[in-house]
Amino acid sequence: MRIPEGTIRYGSTDPTTPRLGVLATHLIQYQAPLYRQIASRQRVRLEVAFLSAAGARSYRDKGFGLDVAWDIDLLEGYPHRFLDAGKGGRGNIGTVSQNLRSWIREQDVVVIHGHANPWMLTGSVLARASGRPYLLRGEARQHCAAGGWKARLRDVVAGASVRHCAAGLAIGELNAAFYERFSVARQFFAPYSVDNDRFSVAAATARPGRAARLAELGLPTDRPVVLFSGKLQERKRPLDVVSAVRSMGDRVALIIMGDGPVRAEVEQDCQGLAAACVGFVNQSEIPAVYSLGDILVLPSSHEPWGLVVNEAMACGLLPVVSDSVGCAPDLVRGLGRVFRTGDVTDLVTALTAAVDSLTDPGLPARIRERVDRYSITATARGYEAAAIEAATAQLSGQLVNA
Repeated sequence: MRIPEGTIRYGSTDPTTPRLGVLATHLIQYQAPLYRQIASRQRVRLEVAFLSAAGARSYRDKGFGLDVAWDIDLLEGYPHRFLDAGKGGRGNIGTVSQNLRSWIREQDVVVIHGHANPWMLTGSVLARASGRPYLLRGEARQHCAAGGWKARLRDVVAGASVRHCAAGLAIGELNAAFYERFSVARQFFAPYSVDNDRFSVAAATARPGRAARLAELGLPTDRPVVLFSGKLQERKRPLDVVSAVRSMGDRVALIIMGDGPVRAEVEQDCQGLAAACVGFVNQSEIPAVYSLGDILVLPSSHEPWGLVVNEAMACGLLPVVSDSVGCAPDLVRGLGRVFRTGDVTDLVTALTAAVDSLTDPGLPARIRERVDRYSITATARGYEAAAIEAATAQLSGQLVNA
């Protein structure tokens, strides 16, 4: 993937539209489609500032335990710059700070991602100092598990970040409750989303070869397929899925997609089951694997949202998730099944109910209808509406004080 120097221009050049700057830590595969969508709609003048170029080239992903190089372009189609690029190459903290300050002053409104990262906190402080309203987007929920002084400190920081933002960009119901808890001035629905159309089309293209592909993996074609997608680490609880499938006998087959520290243990536990561990799958090939499944299971003990649920639903899979998964109230409730975290018996009950519901002829349409509410377009509209309102209010205040 090419890493350009300087600023790359796409999208609106209309000087009457507000300049919306999005501060991002690094390149993330889920966010690039959103940035392209905002740039192409031309309702704001978008520019994304990356604090580092991580993700633009091969990097070590600790969760997967692999060197990862994304096989889709994460930079094309929207204006961007890298704040860590000094004259001699990679910049130091001073260079990034100076570049960040200058970049914020070029914007009318800035999007800050959360309040936990020190650079995001720095960005919010610099935005206020420069007289630029900022929009807050993060994964925080209303209630935190931890108590004590750390929780109190976190609440102080969160409260200050929310009170001083022009608006909160809510990713879903639990995040909206967080903003309400700290009395945010305004909220705009900007859901966590993926490129639903890309996943849907690619999965539909691959589906005619489903039986042959299952046979290649040594899996039966006469039963529903449960699919796990994610990093194979303890907090994702993939072993719970294996245990549940074993308890269900020959009712389902299992595909584990992903890699990580507990892969060997997962593969060991899968022995004797109609199961296949396919390892890490890159972005362009993921929809083809989803096309093999009927039910997605995400049993995590901690999951701020769970974008694999969006991906799988866009490919037509029915979601079954633990009650620790952040998207459960939005994407799963009233459609798929939610079970108690760590309770394999409850997971078996949820999977059994999900399997039974697969015979409902109206299910595919309901899955698509639900996930389409959480689309890239819906997210772009939230960004734009919040940015335009914040910029208008800022201009009105300047005129009153002039």
